[in-house]
Formats: sequence, C-alpha cells, structure tokens
Amino acid sequence: MAAPVHGEVEEITGKYVGVEIEGVTNRVYFEEAGPEDGIPLICQHTAGNHGHEWRHLLADEDITEHYRVIAYDLPFHGKSVPPTSQEWWAEDYMLTEEKFAETIVSIADALELENPVYMGSSIGGNIILQLAHWHPDRFRALIGLECGTYSPGYFLDWFHHPQVNTSEVSAYSCWGLMAPQGPEWARRETMHLYEQGSNGLFRGDLYYYSVDHDYRDKLDEIEPGCPMYVMNGEYDFATDPDDAREVADGIGEMATAIEMKQIGHFPMSENPALFNEYLKPVLDEIRGEDVDVPEVMTPEDVEADLRETTH
Repeated sequence: MAAPVHGEVEEITGKYVGVEIEGVTNRVYFEEAGPEDGIPLICQHTAGNHGHEWRHLLADEDITEHYRVIAYDLPFHGKSVPPTSQEWWAEDYMLTEEKFAETIVSIADALELENPVYMGSSIGGNIILQLAHWHPDRFRALIGLECGTYSPGYFLDWFHHPQVNTSEVSAYSCWGLMAPQGPEWARRETMHLYEQGSNGLFRGDLYYYSVDHDYRDKLDEIEPGCPMYVMNGEYDFATDPDDAREVADGIGEMATAIEMKQIGHFPMSENPALFNEYLKPVLDEIRGEDVDVPEVMTPEDVEADLRETTH
C-alpha cells in the first residue's frame, strides 16, 4: 500500500454509470480495480463521505488479485452530483432505509454484477440488515463494518444551522471515533475526506443511521440467503463489538461477529494496512478457501508489515 513512485500509474479506473433510483436517473461515479472476471466487491462509504475512503483497498494487489473492487459515491456525494432532472435544492437531502437499500441494489444491477459481495461501514454497515431482509438472494456475502441494530442520537437539528459548517464539524467529530493506534497520516486523511463533503449530506445520511434504522425487534425476521460478517472495532463507541455480537446472535448461524482490535469507526481509512489484513481471511472464506476466521482479530494475528510509515 505504499504510495506510487513518481510516474507510476495506479491500476484504478474511474467511470460513471446511469442508475435509476425511485424513478430518477442518477449519474453515479465509481472507481474500480481488479480483473473484470473477478468476484465483484462493492464498497459503500460512511455518512457524508464518498468512495475515496476505500482507496487503500483498491490499491491492495492481494485483494484485487481475486476481487473486482468497486467503490462508488452515493448520489449527491463526491463526484456523483445531484440529478439534473430535479429541483433538488428545494428540499432537504434525507436518506431513508428504503432509498438506501434500493440505491445499492440498483447500482449492482446497473453494473450487471452477478452475485456480488457487498461491504459498507457505519451507515453502510447497518444497511446489511435491510439488504439481508429485503434482498436475501441478491448477494454472495454481506460484510457490515461498524454495524448495529440501532444507533440513536446522531441526527442533530443544529447540523442544519446556517452558521454551522457541517463538513468541518463531521471531520472533527470523527476524530474521537478512531483508534489511537492508527497512523496519524491515515486518521488525518480520514478527516480530510470528510471536510470535502457538501453541507447537509452528513445530517441527511444520519437520518437513516439514527432515525430510520431500527432492527432491535426485527432480527428474527431476517432469513439471509448468504453469509453475513459483522466486523466492529473495539474503539468504536457508536457501534461496538457487543453490537456486532448482538446482530450475529439475533440472526443465527449465517452471521458471524468479529471484533477488530486497535480499530475504530472507519476501519478502511483510519488504519488501512491493519484493516486489510483483518479483511483478507474473510474474503478468502467467501471465495471458498479453507481458512480460520477468528472471532477476535488482533495485530498479532496477521503477518503484514504494519509500520506507520506505510501509506
């Protein structure tokens, strides 16, 4: 995961695809790496952010050897600007569970992805419950990072105040959600990505996260048609490892809870080298390798070079 040397071009490409969501065509930006015939792995970013959170995963050749990794920007986020057919500025942006789930499935359909793996963090982690519940046969596997049944308290009215720069607020609020062991450049990069978001997106995504998403009494309704992995970091106070175990216990044998040591709420960007090593045995198991995926993952479990200078 070292930065490319001068003149080296990374094997990551960016494209747009038309995606119909709730009857509206959206121009959705995505980046991808890996073989065209690899197992599709679609990656959902956190609230108010964009797909660049996954850049270290896209650049990991051990992962892209077998997987076609696709990281997209939700409509309105990053390079997926709002649709031109609507007066979107006339109403507040608000993400509901129905629209969120439809968006993910529609992106997979538009890209003609057969039996893809889905992975998301935070809002993207929680949504695996809706995907498993409403679309049990659409995915090869579902990986929820920082996933829980219910995460109240983050949809705040003052985020909408005209004197509040929500991009800056969201950047600094995420600092305490990251594990201190992560290299500082990576944690600063995570904040930097948040500072690029438009006002209103963070709050609108948190409507799904803190208001619309509530599976406290519905886990027994989920009958997943694929394996589910709930991977939560020990330093995430929003959705901790006990939340992951609650999800897995409530769903049953198709779900596995994994606690990630020295990881917080943004695994793929706050400590990408460590997270990628945690993820690899899960991806190996999904593609049929006989591996042991531990319920608690520690840095001592992996054999990667995790020096803080790697970036």
